[in-house]
Amino acid sequence: MRNKLFTLFAALIIASLLLAACGAPAAETAAPAATKAPEATKASETTAAPAATEEILPIVLPMAPAPDEVSGDIITAGSSTVFPVSERMAELFQQEGYTGNITVDSIGSGAGFERFCKAGESDISNASRAIKSSEVDNCQAIGREPLEFRIGTDALAIVVSTQNTFLTSISKEELAKVFSGQVKSWKELNPAYPDGKITVYSPGSDSGTFDYFVEEVMAPAFKNAEGKADVAAGKAALLGLEGVQLSEDDNVLVQGVAGDQYAIGYFGYAYYVENTNKLKALSVNDVEPSQKHVDDGSYPLARPLFIYSTAKIMQEKPQVAAFIAFYLQNLDDNIVDVGYFPAPAKSIYGSWGAWLSTQNVELNSDMVSGDIITAGSSTVFPVSERMAELFQQEGYTGNITVDSIGSGAGFERFCKAGESDISNASRAIKSSEVDNCKAIGREPLEFRIGTDALAIVVSTQNTFLTSISKEELAKVFSGQVKSWKELNPAYPDGKITVYSPGSDSGTFDYFVEEVMAPAFKNAEGKADVAAGKAALLGLEGVQLSEDDNVLVQGVAGDQYAIGYFGYAYYVENTNKLKALSVNDVEPSQKHVDDGSYPLARPLFIYSTAKIMQEKPQVAAFIAFYLQNLDDNIVDVGYFPAPAKSIYGSWGAWYAALGK
Repeated sequence: MRNKLFTLFAALIIASLLLAACGAPAAETAAPAATKAPEATKASETTAAPAATEEILPIVLPMAPAPDEVSGDIITAGSSTVFPVSERMAELFQQEGYTGNITVDSIGSGAGFERFCKAGESDISNASRAIKSSEVDNCQAIGREPLEFRIGTDALAIVVSTQNTFLTSISKEELAKVFSGQVKSWKELNPAYPDGKITVYSPGSDSGTFDYFVEEVMAPAFKNAEGKADVAAGKAALLGLEGVQLSEDDNVLVQGVAGDQYAIGYFGYAYYVENTNKLKALSVNDVEPSQKHVDDGSYPLARPLFIYSTAKIMQEKPQVAAFIAFYLQNLDDNIVDVGYFPAPAKSIYGSWGAWLSTQNVELNSDMVSGDIITAGSSTVFPVSERMAELFQQEGYTGNITVDSIGSGAGFERFCKAGESDISNASRAIKSSEVDNCKAIGREPLEFRIGTDALAIVVSTQNTFLTSISKEELAKVFSGQVKSWKELNPAYPDGKITVYSPGSDSGTFDYFVEEVMAPAFKNAEGKADVAAGKAALLGLEGVQLSEDDNVLVQGVAGDQYAIGYFGYAYYVENTNKLKALSVNDVEPSQKHVDDGSYPLARPLFIYSTAKIMQEKPQVAAFIAFYLQNLDDNIVDVGYFPAPAKSIYGSWGAWYAALGK
């Protein structure tokens, strides 16, 4: 389920100066806040393509109907944790004019997926955990392809009564002892605590909150024969605990814990926020649940919250599509009020991208003109070059420049000089580069476009090498071994020649971080990036080039040479080169998808909302780029990115242009 869902995705609506002069208002767009999802507005009417002298004005986007423009029923069911958010959104949707009926049932994530994926009775499934593969199978068996919408983050609250004066923090290990009955009184847990009998309150086994607690707290305390966390044993220990109080209704748990000074329980943070006069939230591993600790990842029981629907439901029931858009649009103003924490901006972009995948609007490449300047990664270069050619074939008459100068140099041009519209990168942008961008008024937006299985290559003349480990690569690329025989006595005594992208390349950065740094430890025993980089650059005889074709020719002409670069350059030269397995895993779609190939990495392009608003041709090109990835990314020689990542790219595109 990839971006083929975006059949003909983004409409570019052009208004002329003549129309504006006659009274038609010019639409204006503003850059969205970093975490603010774009608001839904009614699309203006389309106008005819302007004459060459007319001005291209901002893009009008596909939008959901307003609440007062749809009717019919909407049925949601599932997580008790998500229930307060969905209930709030349903009330607001009706306040904005929706006259239909919205049902919001709190029955637990598991029961919600039963109703959604087996009975097919609900339109939206609320969940405090991601859908399981078995539940996806159930959905598919009744013709439903679930779409995931991340809506927030819950810091799972471990709570005691305000009557409890001795407990302020608890560790995950102590929680496992308490919730498995290994300790039955607080004094057994800590001699400094009173000798009160512990009463345990927990959501029932149909709850996603229960599943999460078992996986994060109970399972690690119960190891299987292989020494791994045992979910089944952890679950059995909690359910088998004598006197455990289970309920799918979090309000029942609230009342139970509040009324007993020796009780302890857990549930979604929103239920704690509603009851701070009765309950006390404990720190876990000495970290309190807070926005700061959720954002920095230090609170150990933070978890994502979701709603699910399907494209078919949203297309057949426009009120469901409108409600989900309204839900996402109003998260910033309500998620904290309800008692949860905002999801990261990238996750919200992914939710908007999933919503947009249900839309079906045409893109007209011949309705924009002007220049587009892209520069950066040599790895991404073949993809951007292909997309530029196709965009022009579809009718775009402007000029597109695609320069291959390396990811680092690309970010220099984009974030310091401000000369390019799009930066191609084979690594994520660094915080220092983001700072450079912000210093010139640019807020970079990231678009994931694919995955590269970094190719470790030798010449086809090389008859002895088929696989190499990351440890062996570090020895070769640091000069610890200078001949193949030194690496393995079974190999010939040929002198090794090393070919590498230059230090401005994102491919170089990635190789250093993944291969070289782990072989060079710092004083704390951690991978040393600086030392790994110095070792490679200081290698006598190393051949460096920002031009991957130079590396291809160098390796191909020497049976004892070895090099690395983006997989696409190997695909173009299979008659000259041989790609090695790494750690005995060959680079392939299967091994990229299952995560077993150890040198797979994401590929990106970057732009900004301001550029895309001021230069509609850039926004149109990025939309065209994303829309055509499925048909071209493999042909070029790379692998498709996960669907969720592509949704994130579409969501970022939408946020950039949202009013």
